Amino acid sequence: MTGMSRANDAVQKALATLNENRTTVAAVATGGAALAGAALLYKRRAQAVLKEGPYPVGTLPADAYDAVIVGAGPSGSVAAHYFAKGGGKVALLDKATFPRDKYCGDAVCTPAIRILEDMGVLQELLNNNEAHFADAGGFVSPKGISYIGASKEKLGEAACCAVKRIHLDARIARKAAATGADLKEGFEVTNATFDAASGLWTVTAASGASVRGRVLVCADGATSQLATKLGYCTEPPRGVCSRAFVEGGTHNANFDGVCFYPKWSLPGYAALFKHPNDDLNYCYYLIPCGKPGYCGDVKESDLAKLHNDAITKDPFISAALGPNAKLERMRAASLRLGSQGLKTSYDDHLLIIGDAAGHIDPLTGEGIHTAMMGGHAAAETLLDMRKSGDFSKASCALYQRRWIAAFGHDFPMSTKFAELIYRYPILMDAVASEVQRRGDSFMAKWAEIMTCMQPKTYFFRPDVALQLGWAITREVIEQKVLGKADKYQLKA
Repeated sequence: MTGMSRANDAVQKALATLNENRTTVAAVATGGAALAGAALLYKRRAQAVLKEGPYPVGTLPADAYDAVIVGAGPSGSVAAHYFAKGGGKVALLDKATFPRDKYCGDAVCTPAIRILEDMGVLQELLNNNEAHFADAGGFVSPKGISYIGASKEKLGEAACCAVKRIHLDARIARKAAATGADLKEGFEVTNATFDAASGLWTVTAASGASVRGRVLVCADGATSQLATKLGYCTEPPRGVCSRAFVEGGTHNANFDGVCFYPKWSLPGYAALFKHPNDDLNYCYYLIPCGKPGYCGDVKESDLAKLHNDAITKDPFISAALGPNAKLERMRAASLRLGSQGLKTSYDDHLLIIGDAAGHIDPLTGEGIHTAMMGGHAAAETLLDMRKSGDFSKASCALYQRRWIAAFGHDFPMSTKFAELIYRYPILMDAVASEVQRRGDSFMAKWAEIMTCMQPKTYFFRPDVALQLGWAITREVIEQKVLGKADKYQLKA
């Protein structure tokens, strides 16, 4: 084959790839417009006025609660705080005793930061050196194109901060208790039954203790034994993430937070987030996508190998960790993304919130901010129902409309983008190349979208979509025609 014919063949392949990408992106754009319209509709419906019901304030038995929240993680504790603050009587139950750990990436995005600030918890975290704001952050694309920028300079605030869950969860739970919630630690719930005659739930612990409440709120995590037992959760979580802390002073990371997108585990990714005292959280996320039971080209069972191999073989992660990094043993946790496996998030006298409801973004795997936003929506709905005296399914539906309006409308688009990234890694390469060209201003836009400050439909704004369109075109030509080098290869 002559040089001219090889070049012509490469150009034809590039054009075919461009055409395929245009078709796919156009389909997503159409869906994005529809989702944006649906989000506006949900926001309007989220302000509905509830009808008067049979349980007005004053009819609650003295030994009962307006709400019983099972699970004192971020969603449950935020719900308890705001409900108690509004005058509600609430029991907040957790099987553990605080402080207790939880395995996750520890990234607290902007919407959650604002809630923590409103609660007065953020200042407590800062005063005790338990939060580290990420300013110098970025990502590495599947082809090894990287950028680290300063988000605070362009956004006016850091896009996220890192807080170890052993500190975060304890602070929020204690704040809920200080506000008036009846926090019961070591309360391992084994059963919950509803008495239609009295309109009350009875929630029983393994110890034999029990509490009664008008509304049951399931906030017991991704595996949610309670929602499963009650028949609302029909399948186990499909995603998974790892976590290993790295001792400060033993690594080479000179940034606050970077996400790594190796092509072999897309749409999943690895990340390094810096904590106070120079500690790092090294985590690896596997996002369900592709064939049933798979997370792209890998399975959940591959997590340990991916996590451990990257420490020494990933060219970027191994460089950031360095040869002397002191890592703890890998831990893992399940992820229920995008309401996967849930029939509904509400019913008569019932709400399901946080990880139990699958309130985790299907693209990023982030769930702390959505859990807290959902907890806030639950508290608003509980207060509205308490005021009206109606706790029926129709009234509880207001909660679902609120969380969809706040963040859930973005879940279908996140799922589509995860599929796109899996099928076309070049999209992430194009974004990384564009960020390199445009600097922090474009990185700030990316950070806004990935941290829930802007919906995914933001990609379809003319000013953003046009830039991305040209970026994809350039990247296709550079890779398919000019033979751009692949810098993201595992070491031998």
